[in-house]
Amino acid sequence: MKVKINKASKIIKDWLKPLSKGTYEPIIKVWSGPKGTRRHFFNGMKDRRKHHFLSDGERRFGIYHESLPRVLDYYEQFPLWDIELAIKTAHEMGIRYPMDSDGEAYVMTTDLFAREYNQQLNKIEKVAYSYKPLASLDFESKHPVSVNRTLAKIELERRYYEKKNIRFKLVTDAHISKMCAKNLLKHRACANFKHEFIEHEERFINEFMNIWFAYENPTVNEILRRVKPKLVLPKEDLISLFDWGIWTHQIPADLETEINPFRPLVMKEVV
Repeated sequence: MKVKINKASKIIKDWLKPLSKGTYEPIIKVWSGPKGTRRHFFNGMKDRRKHHFLSDGERRFGIYHESLPRVLDYYEQFPLWDIELAIKTAHEMGIRYPMDSDGEAYVMTTDLFAREYNQQLNKIEKVAYSYKPLASLDFESKHPVSVNRTLAKIELERRYYEKKNIRFKLVTDAHISKMCAKNLLKHRACANFKHEFIEHEERFINEFMNIWFAYENPTVNEILRRVKPKLVLPKEDLISLFDWGIWTHQIPADLETEINPFRPLVMKEVV
């Protein structure tokens, strides 16, 4: 069946209108996503807008991605806007491009499309991320036809972005656990008022890490107590600086272990 692009072209045209005025709107919104799934609004800090995540896993990935200092901004449910290229890529792969019963093409989407600063190349680059739960790729728990179809769509997406000279990455729930997202979310609020303490950032991080090295299995509270006379800051600012260090990954805590101020702080790696 020949693929029609009338509906898809209109969807993309309508999506481009607010984008041309500087406003991003995801192609699939929370209220129009798949029924029977857990969907989430998430108030973003980097671009000050409400993100639309269509699963718990996508929300966890959004939280993690927003915390990375290299990420400038990110756009969820981002369409493969060049419909003709997407269809052509599917034909080259020998697979059926997604369409409805009337042969009208669906608009495929990327879970998260980001602009990131590449420090090594000293430039801003675009990166497309596809999020998939591991279960959707498991031949033992899913029908082989379903898994193969999912893998084919991932490959179509990868080839599409390759032709656009945009990096593409596959992410699963093995990359961002519930505990990792919980730890980050717990320390995230400090970003709303970082202007109140950011001038002390570098010295705090250095003093914090020096004390962690100097004592055996110190708790967060113990470290903050020892940092306080060195920086002469109120406790509230020290707590905010610690939260900032965790949120921005400058304090390399093991995010797979729950961070508790009354327990020893476990580090992921020490360089």
